Amino acid sequence: MIIKIINISILRNAIILVLFFITSSCKKPLANFTWSPKNPKAGEVVQFSNNSIDAKKYDWNLGNMKISKEKEPQNTYSNSGNFIVDLTVRNGGRSDTKTYTITVTP
Repeated sequence: MIIKIINISILRNAIILVLFFITSSCKKPLANFTWSPKNPKAGEVVQFSNNSIDAKKYDWNLGNMKISKEKEPQNTYSNSGNFIVDLTVRNGGRSDTKTYTITVTP
């Protein structure tokens, strides 16, 4: 019994060490983006430009029930209003999120 407890303890510590190494070896990404046109009208295509640093994966919430994993998606807002757009970027176990509100006019 003592040998099994020691082996489990060693295994647990090794897993923690590996996870720490993987997480700490990845740079923390910094999320940021812009869009064009800056003041879109309903029905107009909006192009998002990703200005993130050290990001490997991208998760967009485009504010109108649409999501994307593309680096630089496009979206068309059919209605006018304020739309909250989130970009979450990831690198290994680290992440960062940037949020802007886009105002779409009629």
